[in-house]
Amino acid sequence: MGSAAGAVHAAHSAQQLLVASSADIRGFLGQRFNNGIMTESPGDSGSRGRPASYLHKACLNCRRRKIGCDGERPICRRCRVQPPRSLTPCTYSHTPVGGGVSPQLEEVMESMQNRIHELEHQLELLSGQDPSKVFLREPYSNRSNQPLQEQHLAPGESEFDTWDNPMQFFGTPSPIEEPLELTEALIDIFLRHFSRHPFFFLDPTYFQQSALLPDLFPRGLLIAVALWASRVSTNPLADSRYSEEELLSRTVHHVARDVAAGAASLRRMLHMIQSEVLLSLYYLDSGRLSESNYHRAGATSLAFSAGLHQLGASAHNPTSTVQDASISVQMGAIPGTEMIDSFWSVLLINNYCVAASNTPSGIPCDAPISTPWPTHLPDGALFSVPFIDGDDVTGHSPLTLLVKASIQLERTMAFTARNPGAALPHSPEFWAIESRLDTFRGHLPPVDSARPTDHLSLVTHAFVNVAILRLHAPYTDLYTEARSKCLAAASCVAVRLADTRLAEWEMTDPILGPLLAAVADVLIADLTHAGQQANTDLQTLLSTMQTLARRSPLIQEYLTITQQRYTSAQESLGLFGLL
Repeated sequence: MGSAAGAVHAAHSAQQLLVASSADIRGFLGQRFNNGIMTESPGDSGSRGRPASYLHKACLNCRRRKIGCDGERPICRRCRVQPPRSLTPCTYSHTPVGGGVSPQLEEVMESMQNRIHELEHQLELLSGQDPSKVFLREPYSNRSNQPLQEQHLAPGESEFDTWDNPMQFFGTPSPIEEPLELTEALIDIFLRHFSRHPFFFLDPTYFQQSALLPDLFPRGLLIAVALWASRVSTNPLADSRYSEEELLSRTVHHVARDVAAGAASLRRMLHMIQSEVLLSLYYLDSGRLSESNYHRAGATSLAFSAGLHQLGASAHNPTSTVQDASISVQMGAIPGTEMIDSFWSVLLINNYCVAASNTPSGIPCDAPISTPWPTHLPDGALFSVPFIDGDDVTGHSPLTLLVKASIQLERTMAFTARNPGAALPHSPEFWAIESRLDTFRGHLPPVDSARPTDHLSLVTHAFVNVAILRLHAPYTDLYTEARSKCLAAASCVAVRLADTRLAEWEMTDPILGPLLAAVADVLIADLTHAGQQANTDLQTLLSTMQTLARRSPLIQEYLTITQQRYTSAQESLGLFGLL
């Protein structure tokens, strides 16, 4: 029964192809030739402002599209390589001098006429119907209007087969829509830098094994991987046909199409979130903060709509797990660590953008979050871990400490933005925040001479110490204790920098640009009172920023600003004889 249906379907498709081919050839001949002479379109013999005798060398399609035309006949190169969406045949408004029919042209006409008869004969054999009739079909499928769970897939078709093409496309695809060949070299470069990166939460082993298989990952994610591989590669990618700017345009285009496709499975939602996170991080590293904030908002919206913020029992609602029952059913097929880490990657990129652009958080401070911390739990171990209460350090992974430190800075920035004023240090909330910051910093792992400070540890310390600076810096001229706390926080960061082996880092974290610049600003502002240690700390900061700026445009931007402030401060002190 199935084979019979397939034969009918194949015959119907062949009929359509034959009819279309025959009609196309007839139309081509009818428009191109009239008794062996090229025809002239009515009303095109002259253009406005030109004499009627003016002869256009370009074809009508190229003139209408206002693009260059080589005038090649019978079909120009533009119409062959990039035909118009209307599929209008290539025609000219004049006949060239000596425009009689050449023997070659007569041969082409004869072969095309023979092909028409051949196609019509095949059509008659297939259906016995009149070849002059054109059969129509419904242009849109009703399946796209059905909910995801109600769609019935054909045998052998997966839910991913329709992912990359949520809508039919007619005409010639633009270059940005051409498929990108993701190679093993690109994947290896990406995973070498991102396999243990806080912003890549998918299983790296599964991704490496499956990325080259068709239809398993959305195109936007795959191009985002190629984009980052191009960014972090130390050598030009010999197997990449596209520049980094072209890859960025393709990533933005396809990520937008992936998101606009609508309802998707939970696994597909994770893939879209991963795409948005990588794109936001790329824009952040490039110093394009508006675009970075846009894509972190997209990642946040997807994460909360998927219920990833409530993967564990909430203290406020012990029975709450995942809000959407349809998503809850799919959780068993996805590693628990992927879902947990995906949410914290979203929250982390949110806090990165807050720290870099000084904009409000996209996640409310009172959001009901019950998802366990990213402590690399075994799959399925989704038990409740307090979000911010209790012991903030003991037993947690370095990634968890980084996330918590970023939360400390985000909440401190929100507090100081809500409560500006000189009397603030006397408020109970101020002292509560100060106490929490001091406690958190005091429980962080100390400097270990046997183990240099790694990337996550450095950024964690930078976050919490910059939070202390943001809390006390406005009051350094009023309170001696505030100045002492700021200098101590700056010194903590400098000590960590001195213990870091930057040459061993696989890649640079762009957030170090604004964080180290904030520390340097405090030391520059204190140049008049600074002792030898403060000057040493400042030089350590500037030297580190110079090293990191070679790999990150954002850090380079903050380094330039910091150097200008330092030079200006030195000139001011020299002017008053204080140096």
